Amino acid sequence: MKSVIISVITFLLVLTVPFSAGCGEDSGKVDDSTKKAKPAETTTESTGSTVKAADFSLLDTNGKPVKLSDYTGKVVLLDFWATWCPPCVKEIPHFNELSKEYGDKGLVVLGISTDRDGVTAVEKFQQERFSIDYTVVMFDQETFSTYQSYLPKKEQGGIPFTFIIDREGVIRDHFVGYRDKDVFVDAIKPLL
Repeated sequence: MKSVIISVITFLLVLTVPFSAGCGEDSGKVDDSTKKAKPAETTTESTGSTVKAADFSLLDTNGKPVKLSDYTGKVVLLDFWATWCPPCVKEIPHFNELSKEYGDKGLVVLGISTDRDGVTAVEKFQQERFSIDYTVVMFDQETFSTYQSYLPKKEQGGIPFTFIIDREGVIRDHFVGYRDKDVFVDAIKPLL
């Protein structure tokens, strides 16, 4: 019985993570006088890894299932974001450009929306703000938790967080918080 209670409490805490800890007061603040994001404890990158990215099957905005394994042989920029998160939204134009500039070289940009209102929030965002020119899927808690677990403990809990996955499905880099486009270019170009 005790293990069931602990499991329920853990599930409820994890469920609130993308909505309570993301885009906090300090998350993603940028010094606009420079091209780089202002360094902070929650904005460090990995130096590469040998962790294979977990496969998932999530629905896109048209209700079609999308699997990470659909992109085997491609370099994947996998971004967890939400329409209500200013640093997340600020990165979307970068991802639109990267998709256009490097798509023919093997890059796939895949956004995972953590919005509570799901497809409705993303569609409203695209109608009222601007277009997203890459595939967006709706998150589920299992996928969110799995990918959060790939982050160092001190970087867990907020959005945006982005993974660079190589052609063999290995996570090569990660970023937590806002990043300028050139940071992503530097991470993906050696893999293309």
